[in-house]
Amino acid sequence: MQTRLLTLLTLLLVATLCFAAPAADEGGGSGSGSGDSPKMLRISGQFDGSGKVVFTRKGVQYEHKHWKQPTNVVFNGAAWEMLERTPEGWGAFSDGLDLSRAKIIKRAGRDVIALEQTKDGFDLYICDSPNGAADYEVTIEIPRNK
Repeated sequence: MQTRLLTLLTLLLVATLCFAAPAADEGGGSGSGSGDSPKMLRISGQFDGSGKVVFTRKGVQYEHKHWKQPTNVVFNGAAWEMLERTPEGWGAFSDGLDLSRAKIIKRAGRDVIALEQTKDGFDLYICDSPNGAADYEVTIEIPRNK
């Protein structure tokens, strides 16, 4: 119980830091306008418990922590059923992007959605603490390499 409470408090701290970031224009799914525009990545699904999505240049995987596995997960418009495998097209999508500068620009859900930069990219935390599952959606802006 103490471990879960500590995890929740950590996620709340990360979420607080993310809320302090300025919002940006959402733009198009692959960056509208010039080639310097950031790309937008949208993830949605039904979550009951907690886990994180680990993003690196090499791949994307969901790491489940507590309660039930997510269902009805959509990764940039396509169903993502095998959460332990990188979604199709990630390599092409992430090519030329600076994952270390990714940020959340839109979120919807009843509990925590937070992003933390890592050495190899970023982690997206989704934590649904209330009883039962709920729908979550997040839009992440990922700038291009300079």
